[in-house]
Amino acid sequence: MGDEKPQFLYHGSPYLFEKLIPQPAAGASEKESMLAIYTAGSIKEVIPFALPIRWYPDNPDGRRDFRCENGRTELIYGTLDPDGIGYVYRVKSDCFEKIDGWQWVSETEIVPEEIMEIRVGDYWDTIRFSEQALRMQEEVWGKIR
Repeated sequence: MGDEKPQFLYHGSPYLFEKLIPQPAAGASEKESMLAIYTAGSIKEVIPFALPIRWYPDNPDGRRDFRCENGRTELIYGTLDPDGIGYVYRVKSDCFEKIDGWQWVSETEIVPEEIMEIRVGDYWDTIRFSEQALRMQEEVWGKIR
């Protein structure tokens, strides 16, 4: 894709919103920890962020952890409802700036051009579980199909 700004960018979230509001991110670096809306140039890149990964245990003391790369997700800690849904937002790129090889950010509220609902089951083959997450997953949701 290079450094050329595409007309549209994509944001993934397990939550449905009418508009996207900059949120504090908890990334591994300063660029990944801005108060911003994070997007990417393709739907594939944001699917992992749209998956409704749940905290374990599912209460205020719970935690979740996952990694993603090239549209694939590794669930390290937490669970994922096999029948769950998430959302991919298509937004105009006008107010976004590129911060690294694939992420674009905006510190301005955005009304999406389109909101697409995704089903976990359609992406199940892109998800891998750590040994610990697999135990949690099977405890909460039963044997993996």
